[in-house]
Formats: sequence, structure tokens, C-alpha cells
Amino acid sequence: LMGLLVLALAWVQLDARLVRIRRIRRLVGGDERDAQITDFRVSPLDDEGVFKYAFKTSNGIDVQAAGTALETIGIYSYTSPEGEPIETRYIADELGFHVVGRHLPQPPPTPDYILRSLEYIRTHTEDGKLKPHVF
Repeated sequence: LMGLLVLALAWVQLDARLVRIRRIRRLVGGDERDAQITDFRVSPLDDEGVFKYAFKTSNGIDVQAAGTALETIGIYSYTSPEGEPIETRYIADELGFHVVGRHLPQPPPTPDYILRSLEYIRTHTEDGKLKPHVF
């Protein structure tokens, strides 16, 4: 009985994975699956340890990056399924991965009352007195 239960659980997991794969294949059209690399450039490390690479594909993906072991900058672009051009720029360094793109969600503006509170904190001491010489 335990063996049948394990087998049934394994089948359910496999079936769920196959369903996900079928969904992805439906979303990704034939042009995407059959995309070919049309341009590929790699520069070997130079004397300062800087690398560079770039490639393009037949379905419009364009990738470029350069950097060292400690910092990399790059850009990639493609067309979304909705037909919108997507361009993403990034820097990866000791402070993390920083990405910029018009398609990325933006935080809402900081409310005025928060800005006023931060200014008050900057210009006043803990007991509410104005800090001397704060600009």
C-alpha cells in the first residue's frame, strides 16, 4: 500500500511538471524554440582582467556585457510577447545587482507627510530642539 501511495504521489508530481512544460511551450512560439545565434563575440581577458561578450539571436534578443570578477555592466533587449520592446541595463558589483528598465515597476512617490517627517528628524534633536547649523 505504501509503495502505491509513493508511486501515485510521484505520478502527480510528474504530471504537474508536464502540464507546466506544455503551458510554457504554448506560450513560446515556434520562432522562439527555433531561434539561432546570429552574432557571437567574445573578447579574451585583457591585461586588467576585463572581459567582454555580446550575442544576438534570430528572434531579436540582443545581449552585451563587460566587466571584471568584481563588477559587470550589461544590457539586454528583446521584444515581449505583447510586441513591446524591452531593454534592461544592469550593474552587478559588491553592492548587489542594480537593474534599470522602463518596463520594470516603479515605486509610488513618497508621500509629503513622510518627507516632512524625515526633514524634521534631520533638523531636530531627539528632544525636539532645532539642531544648530543644519543646512
